[in-house]
Amino acid sequence: MTIHPLISHLVDYTFWANTRFVERLQQEPEEVLDREVTSSFPSLRATLLHIRDAECAWTHRLQERAPIPWPAGTSTTLDTVLDHSGRLRELVLAATDQWLEGQVVYADLRGNRHEQVRWQMILHCCNHGAQHRGQLITMMRTLGLDRIPANDMIVFQRSLRKG
Repeated sequence: MTIHPLISHLVDYTFWANTRFVERLQQEPEEVLDREVTSSFPSLRATLLHIRDAECAWTHRLQERAPIPWPAGTSTTLDTVLDHSGRLRELVLAATDQWLEGQVVYADLRGNRHEQVRWQMILHCCNHGAQHRGQLITMMRTLGLDRIPANDMIVFQRSLRKG
């Protein structure tokens, strides 16, 4: 097996999981999205926008584009998360194994130089989003919200068999 199907599956899962949180949280009033909760980021919206900003940054790095926009945009609407998650997904789905295995030289947000293989960068980006989606679950529970989206990869994989 080549690496492309595995990495594509991971970005499909990431887009699916991000979509579940965006769609669920779009049902909440703005006040709930912005209410402060102790976590890495101060609110549900800030956490989702951090996922967006990181996916945008990694997409730029994968394409060897600079400078890296941070934040990804001025809009704070939740649908912008899916815009950027979708761009990462489209980039990876269109990729070849050769591109995924290619080395990229890039700078982090502090200006430090790094060199890494693209598929490793994508793994990091997707894992980063999973970490913050876990925080969203805790934040939602802290805020007393219900209908917390199941976002385990196995749930995603099972949904593929049903569809």
